[in-house]
Amino acid sequence: MLEKRSAGENAAAYCTKCRLSCDHIIVAMAADGETIAKVKCRTCGSAHKYRTSADLTTGTASKKKESAAKTAEVLWESCLAEARGKERAYDMSGKYRIGDVVLHNTFGKGVVRKTYYNKCDVLFKDKERLMASAN
Repeated sequence: MLEKRSAGENAAAYCTKCRLSCDHIIVAMAADGETIAKVKCRTCGSAHKYRTSADLTTGTASKKKESAAKTAEVLWESCLAEARGKERAYDMSGKYRIGDVVLHNTFGKGVVRKTYYNKCDVLFKDKERLMASAN
């Protein structure tokens, strides 16, 4: 049988700041009076929603990363189709314009989306990166 918990008692929980499972103090209980709503970490002192280490495996963070990667890939494909000019190897001392296609030795093929002073935003298949340039 599960023992009844109340505010002020200790509970093992996952700390979102420490990124560890450690001891916490129960700060608030849910309206039903049986489930823990909020805890305070005894290590770092941060207060947050109660999470167990089992909650991490079913978290939505990995789903968000997957959907962000898919949208970046779709955007990358459309930008690549609209890109103009020849594909050229990325060089930090090179000058780039919006729409140029660059081939990076680590990140692969990318499209220049925005230029700044000595920098440019390049959209690669996985995400957009700020790259050095001679602009």
